[in-house]
Amino acid sequence: MHALHVSALYWPHRGGAETYLGELSERLVREGNLVSVVTSDAGSVESFWSRRGQHLETLEETHNGVRIHRYPVRALPGSPLSFYALRRLAMIISNLPLDTSSLLWRLARYMPWIPTFDDGLHSFPDSISLVHGVNLSFEYPVITAWRHAVSHGLPFVMTPLVHLGEPGKPSVVRHHTMRHQLEALRGSHKVITLTNLERQYLITHLGVDAGRVETVGVGVNPPQLQGGDARRFVKRYGLHAPIVAFIGTMTYDKGAVHVMRAMEQLAARGIDAHLVMAGTPLSSFRRHLQKMPSQVRARLTVLGPINEAEKRNLLAAAAVIAMPSRVDAFGIAYLEAWVNRKPVIGAQAGGVPEVIEHGRDGLLVPFGDVDRLADSLATLLTEEPLARQMGDRGYEKVMSAYTWDKVYRRISTIYQELID
Repeated sequence: MHALHVSALYWPHRGGAETYLGELSERLVREGNLVSVVTSDAGSVESFWSRRGQHLETLEETHNGVRIHRYPVRALPGSPLSFYALRRLAMIISNLPLDTSSLLWRLARYMPWIPTFDDGLHSFPDSISLVHGVNLSFEYPVITAWRHAVSHGLPFVMTPLVHLGEPGKPSVVRHHTMRHQLEALRGSHKVITLTNLERQYLITHLGVDAGRVETVGVGVNPPQLQGGDARRFVKRYGLHAPIVAFIGTMTYDKGAVHVMRAMEQLAARGIDAHLVMAGTPLSSFRRHLQKMPSQVRARLTVLGPINEAEKRNLLAAAAVIAMPSRVDAFGIAYLEAWVNRKPVIGAQAGGVPEVIEHGRDGLLVPFGDVDRLADSLATLLTEEPLARQMGDRGYEKVMSAYTWDKVYRRISTIYQELID
């Protein structure tokens, strides 16, 4: 089998979508299949709208057996404002009571703008068995791959990673549900969702054929996340208080700003704790960070992106992992915490309420509710038996349902059925 995998971002960027696609691609290769990944040269999401974004120099390479083909992404003139304005315009046009599909397809070429991407797809040989697109929020690569598959009579699988956002609020989900996006979503031979909440939304609200939608979930490799050195981590950074960890891209929508504000409340209550943040801090987060009082910044360590060894050490050292995000279809960080028997805090948004069972293996708070977040942090930091019990239950959940060995078997079965 020769699988063509398509995403706006890929390794070495390691967000949730890239981790998902990388694990799937590399496992297929280890089983003797050929996998080609078509992506952009963006080193981070900021490259889609900012000229200051990081770009990867190597356009063609093989990583862990996976052939990677990157095409240069370009920032629009006047970005980032022009990118945001174009995005907003597309959503307005999508809601008009007219057939605006052709116009939306033209606008989609700039979300993100990868001028040679279409030509790159057409350069692949006839040996492709199946095409799989991941992450519909940056839609141009995915919907272009869908059109390519349709024109060549190939099975197309989509993992859209639809962010449902907060219940009853369309501000997040509208980025995944414009007409041109829905056309590709409904036209896919199989749609893979990470939670049943996402699956039900696609069927009930977006009109996707129920027979084409299958919930598979996402996984982790426990041995790769365990065995961290907590003492080494604490000593390296000179920490003397219980650690609250945030692991993920640092943005407002991910809840990074709210965790900082909650730490300010903990200090006012006399609860000693230190916040360690690991991941890519976007420019919007940096602006919030600069506005934080000095006493908050003194209890905060921003590491930026870290390697896997350092992440293991952080997971071992942390007392609780908090990522109260509204833009997660699932949240791999929760699984990584549970593998280390640590309790978690998430937001009542997206697919997270299906992942975290409130009061059993973690706590859920309304997105943006700093008071509730501070209360939850205080509970897990001061009630150690409860925190330990939640971490143990999370560990059991991961081992029973969310290892990559289990998840991969479900996806490979879907592939085989489509090819057959």
